[in-house]
Order: sequence, then structure tokens, then C-alpha cells
Amino acid sequence: MTGLTNSANNSYTFNIIQDEQNPAIVENMPTELEMNFRGSPDENGIVNVTSQLDIGQLDFTALGDYKFSIREVASSDVSNYPVDSDDEFFFYVSVRNKLDENNHPTGEYIASLSSQVKNHDTGEKEDAIFRSNATRSYVRITNKVTGNLANENDYFKYRIEFENAPEGDEYAVSGQDAIVSYKGESISTISKIVVGQDNYIYLKHGQTATIGLNGNYDELPIGLSYRLVEVEGNGYTQYVDGVAGDTSATKTVTVDADSSGNIVSFINHKEGDILTGIVMNVLPYLLAISAVGGLALAWRVIKKKHKETKCSR
Repeated sequence: MTGLTNSANNSYTFNIIQDEQNPAIVENMPTELEMNFRGSPDENGIVNVTSQLDIGQLDFTALGDYKFSIREVASSDVSNYPVDSDDEFFFYVSVRNKLDENNHPTGEYIASLSSQVKNHDTGEKEDAIFRSNATRSYVRITNKVTGNLANENDYFKYRIEFENAPEGDEYAVSGQDAIVSYKGESISTISKIVVGQDNYIYLKHGQTATIGLNGNYDELPIGLSYRLVEVEGNGYTQYVDGVAGDTSATKTVTVDADSSGNIVSFINHKEGDILTGIVMNVLPYLLAISAVGGLALAWRVIKKKHKETKCSR
């Protein structure tokens, strides 16, 4: 299993088919094998699981050469762990007499694996390795502000909660500022989400956070449910995907294989009426004109009074 950054948990089913030309039917040969994939990936994002079929425990009733094929046919979670349906392996078992010290048959048989090839009857020996690349995706969270009282430098706080992810799984987060100022406090933002812990991201106008995109790896399992909660509106009216939210706008999402559908858009709107009913960009000029007129009137009154005082003498 390839393409993993977190632990894998899946079961695969394989069919084993006996060739019609075999010397005899092997009655206790299983027709199905099940392999359980549970483990953490290595540095290359790979989880390897090995299963063995002990041919020494099979009952061969006739001498000769036997041919078998094996195919991967089912996955317990095919959305996240696809079936390797392209490959088929053949293996051959030679059954011979067991001989005594005089080179005489003892009446017992010895079975040995003679060769193992891939996708054809002849060719170089190759281990039966079935490969499947895990299907994963990622999500994006966008934030913007609108309104005549909105501040594009305000940060908004979002909580991410995963409902059916294994505790301890980690998902990369990108798109945030490294340090944000929120409610007068300087906060270092997270670079990864850890399932089972409190996880918050902070976004301001025009920013987008991406969760589950780690270099060349998509990390979020298909069908994973998560909930996004805008923790505090800070005086803004909250909207999520165009729908008016409550005091904490909330969106529950299921991860889809098509990442273009995994986008949640938050809008924070702040609007205020102008008390005078006068458009703001005209008001300063009206006030300036009134002030000039007032000064001129005062000057004329003072000048008149001054002349009257002078004439009385």
C-alpha cells in the first residue's frame, strides 16, 4: 500500500484458482485468502504486509505439476484502498515421491514451489506483490469580510473537529500567517492538525487554509467527516457557504475524492448605518463651508460694533 502519511487499516480478499489441467484437485486448497493491512507507513509512505501459504499442509493426491493463479478481488474500504485488479500471479507446485536411502519411493509425496510468475505462464520468477495506491484528498477553508465596517486585517478563529478519524492521525495545514494577533494576543498558528486535540486555525480576509495536502501526498481519507466551527464572530454577522450562520457558524462536511468539492467558504459581514443620513464623503466639505461662513459673520459683527463705539465719542 502506497501514498500514506498515517496508519492504514484495511482488509483485502484474494481468489485462488486451481488450473483445470492439474493432475488432481487439491481438496484443502483455500479458494480465498484475506490479508489485513494495519500499520504505519515508512518514510516513503508505504505499508507492507506479507502473508504466506504453506503448501506443505496441502493434500496432494497425485504426482505431477500443479498450476494455480491468485488475484486480488475485494477491499473492505474500496474508496480509500482500491483493488489491484490489473495483476494476476501464477505459481507452480511440483509433487514428487519421497525416496528412501535406496532411492525407492516411500509412498509419501513431497511438494515444492517450482516457480512463480506474473500475468503470464512463462517468465522470470517474481514474488506475488499486489500494489495499491491509497486514495486520499484534502479540503480548503476560505475566509473573507464584507461591509462598510469590516476590517480586512481582522483575524477569525475556526475550530476543526474530526468525527471518524483515528485518534493521533496528523494532517498538514498551510495558508495561515505564522503569527497572528487575535484579541490583543500574539498567537503562533499550527502547521498540522492532530486528531483528538484542540485544533484552531486563524484566517483574515482573502486567506485560504488547506488541510491534508502534504507535499506530494493527499492525506484525508475519503468519507471522513469533519466539522468546521467559527468560534467567535467578533461583532460580525457570520455566513458559511452563503447561508446566514448563528453566533458560531458551523459546517459539517464529508471528504470527497474530488478535492474541488471540498471547499468551505466563510463570510464575515459588518455593516453600520450612518447616523445623520448624510453621505460621509460629502459631510466634511459641508462642515468646512459652515465654519468659514461662521467666521465671516463674526468678523462683520465685531467690526460694526467697533465703529459704533468710535462714533459715540
